[in-house]
Amino acid sequence: MPSSEASSDHENIENTRTQLKNLRNTIDHLEAVSIVPSKQRHTSVTELVGDIASDAYDIGIPSDALEQLIDVLTKPNNLDQATTTTLIKNLYAQERVSSIIVTKVIGGLGPGKTKPSLATQALLVRWLLLVYECLEDQSYLSKLYSVLFNLLDMISLRRPLCHLLSLITRRRHVKPFRIQAVMELLRNAGDDEKELTGLLRVFKNYYPDIIVGEVGRLKFFFKHPDPEWTAKLKQIQHRTRERSQFMTGSSTFQVVRRGGFKRSKVETIIPEIQTSRVPANHTSLEELRNVDDFVQRFDQIELPNQIISVLDDRLAQKYMAIVGPDIAKDRLEDWLEVFLKDEADRARLPDHNEPQVLQYILEAVSGYAQRTKQLPHAIQTFLKSYLRTWDGQTSREEILNILQFLPKGPFDELKRDYLGWLDTALIDHTASSRTSLLDFYANLIRKWGIDLRAESPPSSADGFQPLIALITHAEFLLLSLMELPPSPIDHNVKGKNPVVTSILDIYANLAELYSYAAANGNIRLTVPLAPAVYILALTSNLGQISRICSILATYKNSFEASLTSKTLQSPVKSVGGFYAPEMVGLFNGYVMDLCNLIWRNRALNNEDQNSLGCLIPKVAKDALDEYINDSNEILKRRRGRLEGPAFNHSLGLMFSLSHHVALASHSAACFAAFEDQDITRESQLRLRKPVTQKNLTAHEKDGGAKLSWQEYRVRMLDWFEELGSEGIGRLMRSTMKALRKEA
Repeated sequence: MPSSEASSDHENIENTRTQLKNLRNTIDHLEAVSIVPSKQRHTSVTELVGDIASDAYDIGIPSDALEQLIDVLTKPNNLDQATTTTLIKNLYAQERVSSIIVTKVIGGLGPGKTKPSLATQALLVRWLLLVYECLEDQSYLSKLYSVLFNLLDMISLRRPLCHLLSLITRRRHVKPFRIQAVMELLRNAGDDEKELTGLLRVFKNYYPDIIVGEVGRLKFFFKHPDPEWTAKLKQIQHRTRERSQFMTGSSTFQVVRRGGFKRSKVETIIPEIQTSRVPANHTSLEELRNVDDFVQRFDQIELPNQIISVLDDRLAQKYMAIVGPDIAKDRLEDWLEVFLKDEADRARLPDHNEPQVLQYILEAVSGYAQRTKQLPHAIQTFLKSYLRTWDGQTSREEILNILQFLPKGPFDELKRDYLGWLDTALIDHTASSRTSLLDFYANLIRKWGIDLRAESPPSSADGFQPLIALITHAEFLLLSLMELPPSPIDHNVKGKNPVVTSILDIYANLAELYSYAAANGNIRLTVPLAPAVYILALTSNLGQISRICSILATYKNSFEASLTSKTLQSPVKSVGGFYAPEMVGLFNGYVMDLCNLIWRNRALNNEDQNSLGCLIPKVAKDALDEYINDSNEILKRRRGRLEGPAFNHSLGLMFSLSHHVALASHSAACFAAFEDQDITRESQLRLRKPVTQKNLTAHEKDGGAKLSWQEYRVRMLDWFEELGSEGIGRLMRSTMKALRKEA
């Protein structure tokens, strides 16, 4: 595991470097075109800003690039307001925001022809509020207090300015002329009365004897404009610090110190690693500097004062995963049990308004479970009760990340305590909830599969039955989700895949697990549900067809290896013996149907051995045949077609390489590329019809390029593989006898 984790970290760093390079190039491009009038541009600014926003959301923006973007926004430009708004809303800084950037933002405020629009200025002040906790020097804003206060005359900036001023106001800033100015604004205020009242109340806190009487009839408190945005910003900066430590060699074999900046109130719940009274011949986690120190002294490490600190430190988590003394686990369980019980009681109160505290702990537990592969019993107990009243939204990502580490056990208990409540909470007919739920099942199945591979051979079928029950549950669930009507993509949740992609991920995980079945008696193959296979296969998406073909090819190889496996034939190493003929026959039916669709031009045929006709009823197939025949006759009689080529479409051809809606254009492009290589004369005839065996023969007789039907189909498989869609070729080459001989 350590080597795989290190290689994964190196890969992530390389991907981040590539992304950063692309981000800088895009920002340079945007800076160049921002001053060009829109009608004279040859570049889409919307696409550039979209790329910047996407990269910034993933990895953040370095300080120099952020300063460059602030210059673009605050200097005269020809960007439209929608583009500017998108850009400002995605200014996620990788590091703490420097004072020079703050100066440039405030310098861009105020009236004037060379200043940004009023809407842009309001967004920039709001951005200062969002990054306030992440400023390099919060006291720097106090030096610009007079500038900010004098901008209160601008109605468009008044609301965010009042909030910002309330954060930076200190006793030295409260002057009689400022009190008088705010009260004068209050007399003429409209909708901004609450914000001005809130600022005046801050002044009154410093000089209650100067401001006489009640300030406002209603209490008003400034609220954070977007807590989720700031939480995402802190997450990006935390990841940046971790990457920096990894690249400088400290990696995770050194305690992370966060004393360089003030931690938020929520973050102080989990203290930093600190160990007192270390006995002789022992060491503390803080004293370790590299992996050699850890390896040589891991059995002499003294536990930190507060064991909960291991939730937020990579080195401590490695210690818990490798050594994991019982006393440390017991202390961690006790702390979590007390804390989560208090949080559960607090959540039941009607005025409970601090869900971020629980979310922070759940996020920490998620990271702990991810790195130690251990899920504290206290969190399992808490989630049993919490899921019963969960709204499906609060801390969704953290809860799903935790639940994927549930230990393997009786499925009925798992469904009763967790999965039943989880399914109910998340099936709310939105794209994001469906994909989140399916991704969770994919991860849980993968985790259980890895655990099964590591176990000793079972003495009974109880070892693999829980996983089979979980797979069955997930398959019925995904089939239900496939039958729901399409829902609009949830634009508020970035990075979510379509539902069908998550479904394919589940089957891809299963296919990977089953590739070990022949050599491992703990793993038993299951056959995908027939409706799911055919819904995924009968699509107009080439990528989807390729993936389901690739999955079935892996299943097929696993079945063939398992049926001849000595491990499964041994009564000592395996329980359950071979697979039932009905099960193997059903799977062979899937493979034969896809070959009939794509390769053999016999779509929906159920007369061949093992073929199921994609489960299309005979009455439906007959109706399709009748419709196609009627369409052929209508096209033949249409004016101008009497002397032209006959239209002889047939149901068997409709899903073939040259006629399938997802493959036909590739068929034409593939044959055209062949003609470009083969044709030596410009006058030589080119094929203008779909590529079929009959058309190829006729085309050759007419002087066109010579290519046999079999050669054409092999070229098509090679063409798809060059595009990265290898699944169709894998399935055909592992199934069709002629292709297997060539391989």
